[in-house]
Amino acid sequence: MRKIISIIKEIIMWAAILFAFAAIGFASDNPYRTSIIWIIIAIVIFGVGFFIKKHTKRKTVTTKAHIIARKIIGIILVLIACYLPVMVFGNVGFPFITLLLIFIFAAVLIALGALAVLIINKYGGFMSFVGYLLMLIVAFLPALAMSGYDLSYSALSTVYYLLLLLAIFSWLGLSMIFAKKIE
Repeated sequence: MRKIISIIKEIIMWAAILFAFAAIGFASDNPYRTSIIWIIIAIVIFGVGFFIKKHTKRKTVTTKAHIIARKIIGIILVLIACYLPVMVFGNVGFPFITLLLIFIFAAVLIALGALAVLIINKYGGFMSFVGYLLMLIVAFLPALAMSGYDLSYSALSTVYYLLLLLAIFSWLGLSMIFAKKIE
């Protein structure tokens, strides 16, 4: 019975991931075609990752060069995460100071997200609840920031796609920065 529940959970997780990728297509002029393209991209990305993981020999030796390389790549990913909203909103014609504030806002979101994950993982009980509450606040902040500018569906969806990409890049980057060994 546990195996069946585990399989059902895994199917639901993969469906959610594919639907999340497909949702990116709704921001385009032809949402049906673009959604299918994004599903195919997700399948290719995860397929290549699965193939590499299955056919790569596991290394148990961690050298100082590996750790330094991971930290450098992690820092680059965090910087990309911070700069991604500036790249997207740079075409809108915002002045430099607004783009700088967007960059700082992205950095603050990353810092608050990292703090929330640290609280959730390090402490239990009530503090874990506080960490989850902080994650909810972090998820609400972009909509609050956009509310004074544009409340249309397309503007909010663009902000949340950016937030999702920011979270992915920053999570990967921070996990690479703070990794002590290669697993």
